[in-house]
Amino acid sequence: MRSICLLILLLSAVAGARAADIDVRHLENGSTLIVIDGKFELGDVDAFRNKVAALPSGKATVAFQSKGGRLLAGIRIGTVIREKKFATVVPDGASCAAACALAWLGGTRRFVGEDSSVGFQAAYVLKSAVPTESGPGNAIVGAYLNQLGLSEKAILYVTQAPPTSMLWMKLQDAAAHGIAVSPLPRADAAPGFALASAAVDQSDGGLERRATDFVRDLIERWSGSSADVVARIEDLYADSVVYHGKSTARRAVLASKNGIAARWTERSYTIHPGSLSATCGKSGEACRVKGVMSWNNHNVKTAGRSRGTTSFEYGVDLAGQAPRIVAESNSVHDKARHASAGPLTKMRKDFQQLLAQVSKLIQ
Repeated sequence: MRSICLLILLLSAVAGARAADIDVRHLENGSTLIVIDGKFELGDVDAFRNKVAALPSGKATVAFQSKGGRLLAGIRIGTVIREKKFATVVPDGASCAAACALAWLGGTRRFVGEDSSVGFQAAYVLKSAVPTESGPGNAIVGAYLNQLGLSEKAILYVTQAPPTSMLWMKLQDAAAHGIAVSPLPRADAAPGFALASAAVDQSDGGLERRATDFVRDLIERWSGSSADVVARIEDLYADSVVYHGKSTARRAVLASKNGIAARWTERSYTIHPGSLSATCGKSGEACRVKGVMSWNNHNVKTAGRSRGTTSFEYGVDLAGQAPRIVAESNSVHDKARHASAGPLTKMRKDFQQLLAQVSKLIQ
């Protein structure tokens, strides 16, 4: 008990801390948008509770842009969100990590925008200025997530990344662990946009399904923070690959991949729902798999980050004993620019567009 009390004191210290910005906007359809921007501090809990006290249950959406902050602040704000039955969203191009991600999980409906990122890590305390994983802290997180109705499998997923790393959530991983998440509708989407169900991949035939599953597996292997990532994908490439339009030996392709992995020590790639498709010949020797995905890469040592969206295309040979990539190319749509920190300025898209998107969530 004493260790848990000490932990709470460490997690709750707020002397001289700068509070997050909490902005409330009322929408024309009678609902409300609440934007939380900045690192979470315990003082934000009462500020948030006071600002939402008079709002009707189930008639607001909370949007986040935050690198994290105090663990207990995230949990308590998430608890208020669940009590008020609010939806939560990480807007287009925004990031919500650690304590912020825990608060985001409190939503009765959860949404993520285009090129947005949600990051989880284990609870920790500082020992001699070194982040050290905290068992009692993880127990507090687990109890909170259990109250939200998340399964043990989901709780382990949320708390698996060590304090010095970050697990950037992918939609397919969230689905696999029973965490309900939907993509945020576009600002220009029709009013009848189906939020509750993501689009299904077009390919449901035999060869096409094998080809898309193979590419999905490749992208999953390429994501993460594994130092031996190249070893995990080298058996997926043919001896010779048409790599970005040029015939290239496998060792050269892997050398290029190794350079990317060295530059970006944490990699997250998410295929956009409904974008993956495949076209195959009858023999399976020539399958073309196309899709769109977002990336969110980070270098822990330099604190560098790269985010954006790209169209990709793979040539997959299914005729051998195991599938092999024989061609690979991509075309970048948008590489996110990162603005300096400030109230509401971290959101890449115009605030009015966010209002338009959120107005579709609650009718």
